[in-house]
Amino acid sequence: MEKNRFFLGKLFYSCIVGLLLLGSGCKDALQEEVFSFLSTENFYKTPADAEAAVVAAYAPFVSTDYYRYGYYNLTLLADDQVTIGRNPQFQAIDNFDIPADHPFVRGTWQQMYSCINRSNTGLARIPGIAMNEELKNELLAECYFIRAFNYFNLVRLFGAVPLTTDEINSADKVNSPKASVQQVYKQITDDLLKAESALPVTRAGVKVGRATKGAAKTLLADVYLTMENWAGAASKAKEVIDLNSNVLLDNFNSVFSVSNENNKEIIFSIQFDGVNIGNSLASYAHAGGTDNPNTGNGVQVWSVDQKSDMWLNWNLNDSRRTFSVYDKFINRAGNEISVYNTSRPFPAFGKYNAPNEVSGINCPFNPIVYRYADVLLIYAEALSQENGGPNAAALEALNQVKRRAYKRNINVISDIDYPAGSDKEAFRKLVLLERSYEFVVENRRIFDLMRTRQFPQIIKQLGKPTNPTATLFPIPLAEIETNKALSPADQNLGY
Repeated sequence: MEKNRFFLGKLFYSCIVGLLLLGSGCKDALQEEVFSFLSTENFYKTPADAEAAVVAAYAPFVSTDYYRYGYYNLTLLADDQVTIGRNPQFQAIDNFDIPADHPFVRGTWQQMYSCINRSNTGLARIPGIAMNEELKNELLAECYFIRAFNYFNLVRLFGAVPLTTDEINSADKVNSPKASVQQVYKQITDDLLKAESALPVTRAGVKVGRATKGAAKTLLADVYLTMENWAGAASKAKEVIDLNSNVLLDNFNSVFSVSNENNKEIIFSIQFDGVNIGNSLASYAHAGGTDNPNTGNGVQVWSVDQKSDMWLNWNLNDSRRTFSVYDKFINRAGNEISVYNTSRPFPAFGKYNAPNEVSGINCPFNPIVYRYADVLLIYAEALSQENGGPNAAALEALNQVKRRAYKRNINVISDIDYPAGSDKEAFRKLVLLERSYEFVVENRRIFDLMRTRQFPQIIKQLGKPTNPTATLFPIPLAEIETNKALSPADQNLGY
């Protein structure tokens, strides 16, 4: 019930804010939302207005082009574990041969900047509202978190991007030049250092699912990991561990149960209820159409790449494998069905299950952004890299994740543990291997490949006809054409 109340409240407040919009300023570009001076001056007066502004900044996360499924199309199809055998629009992403006017690129870009611009509005307007200072600082911290989160997604996918921290309240503020990658990362880290200081450790009631101190610290640890600031990444991950707010659940499968959402392993996830608003993760992942009881309609947009290391070499004794990928399923009549005997004869993904889904766009599963396994693996990798090799703490963090996968006691040395003695590069490969198994179809793999400089070479090795010179996604053509601060020379290499 509280989850439903949260979403009803979110949608209500988003509608209020939406009514105040004059227009999008440039709907195919930065998704800049130009507010009426009169409307905003009248609206941002009370604590309820401040709360509404922050809730509105979260709202684009649940859009079609973001965590409903669009962002997954972009990040999953481009990695080495996921593929599709049809539809040129999807195959362009799968092959990493993407035109600059591709709608998935444009749509994801728009929603990320929508989050940023709504955060900027909150940061500009909330300070002037007379209200409890502690609550005010908490709401501002959420805006910093949301802005940093979206710039982190943007800079990893697109590299140097327009960087705006001002409220867009007039047409002359719409045009923004690209900032360097270093400038974007500085803004991200500055925002997160502010966010972590004022966010609460836990959330309750209708605020469950909103940013916490642990979410900000985990995001910052991931940012530092990507920047190869090993000391910073290890330190922030350890701070999350020391918060004692999250744990590694004993059973891997239960992390993804729709009846166990917002469990103790989840640090930050995007909230869907499957009633007022749902996503397409179950239908896009599963095989078998309406005969598969784990989804309303398994259209299987994302299929397992049968050339991938994950499919060819993943140990069958690892419980994550049988849960995450499959080529057989039990249908609604209770019979075992081979995917190779269906209309789409490809291995599928089993992580996103929605047995009570009434359609293919109504999965209630909350897409997981960060969970405690992330923290342990970030800590293991960063600590080893910083120290020139794994110490006991780094090895234990890695082995806890592996023990859970093989159904061993998480806290007890076991027969499947990785042994001591690896150098830092060998140990990093072990961590990356565990990450590739732990986070199947959770939006981690593409970023791991990018930050370790394996992308796009690794998908070329699978025989995909990738863009010969591109290493990043294209800046949307509409942005180049409509943002007066940009020119064709600002497009990424290869487009």
